[in-house]
Amino acid sequence: MSAYIEPIKIALLVFPFLALAISTIFFVRQYRRYGRFIWSRGIILYSFVFYLLCAYFLVILPLPAISEVAQMTGPKMEWHLGASWVHFMQQTVLDIHDPGTYLPALKQGVVLEPLFNLLLTVPFGIYLRYYFNYSFKKTLLLSFCLTLFFELTQLTGLYFIYPRPYRLFDVNDLFVNTLGGVLGWVIAPIFTFLLPSREEIDAESYAKDTRVTVTRRFFAWAIDWVILNVFQTFLLLIVTLVSQKNMRDFTGDYWFFAVEVCLYFMLIPYLTNGQTLGKKMVRIRLMQEGRQRISFSALFLRYGLFYLIYASISRVNLLFAPFLQSDSDLLLIVSLLMVLLFGLLQFGFYLNLIWGAIRKEPRFFYEKRSKTYTISTVQPKEG
Repeated sequence: MSAYIEPIKIALLVFPFLALAISTIFFVRQYRRYGRFIWSRGIILYSFVFYLLCAYFLVILPLPAISEVAQMTGPKMEWHLGASWVHFMQQTVLDIHDPGTYLPALKQGVVLEPLFNLLLTVPFGIYLRYYFNYSFKKTLLLSFCLTLFFELTQLTGLYFIYPRPYRLFDVNDLFVNTLGGVLGWVIAPIFTFLLPSREEIDAESYAKDTRVTVTRRFFAWAIDWVILNVFQTFLLLIVTLVSQKNMRDFTGDYWFFAVEVCLYFMLIPYLTNGQTLGKKMVRIRLMQEGRQRISFSALFLRYGLFYLIYASISRVNLLFAPFLQSDSDLLLIVSLLMVLLFGLLQFGFYLNLIWGAIRKEPRFFYEKRSKTYTISTVQPKEG
């Protein structure tokens, strides 16, 4: 039993990192298609990813030493369909007329191995029918493809990392695993009748108005800064190679940050009428009150308040903080007052963001002052 429990433990350790890696793609897809993220959908899809991860680890783990595998001389493939049944008949202690043999028989490998192979893909068939609405034929094909992928992973020695297979490619496993996926499709209604249907989840997902959640805006912002950091890295690399000078000091300067903000968050939205690449990916747009097209002055005021002033507050605090150790009483008092003043401004900045985020219709201070707001470009489906 530990051979089955250990891979699941490893999957539990790996899954948070894998979930983090796919989160951006998943959130962007949800916002682009529906305009809203529904946690029930997220739980279903993440549980599906976790299941696939567990199944994969059950197939490849435990990993033996390469030197140990190199010395293996056993068969690599089993092409005899029905070999599992033959092994069962030869080795089982089961006597159908003796109930005392039932439990010992269930503990034998000739019973457990095909049983676990069957159960391995049952959840796959359940997911395909319940969430993806796949037909019986498509479930049969996809279950076969998943099983074939598992078996080829074993046959290639974990994609040729090992000199030879350390597990047997078995056509019986291919058949039983495929059967498990089909069985899952058949029994799916038994396990999912209490859960909301895919149609109900979709209906809840479509946005009914132009209100945009803070989470959605955060993902747009995060995507924008990932793009900017990638661009900055390439720029740093190119300039360093061409000029043989280290540009890292320049990119860390305040002026470079200000230029980035002006070009990316002001000029680009002005040319695209309110969209950065991040906003376009999650299908939201900036609008200005009383105007069809957002003005550059509104963008300048909006992002000037948000980025440039906030960055200035942080810079002022860093500038005056060293003088708190000064021997001059006057310099010490002035520095303390400046740090406290700008610290309060920074605290107010964060407080406004937090307060706006917890409200049903968030409107932050920089939006009110610039008379701008964010709308969704997703068109809701008509009922």
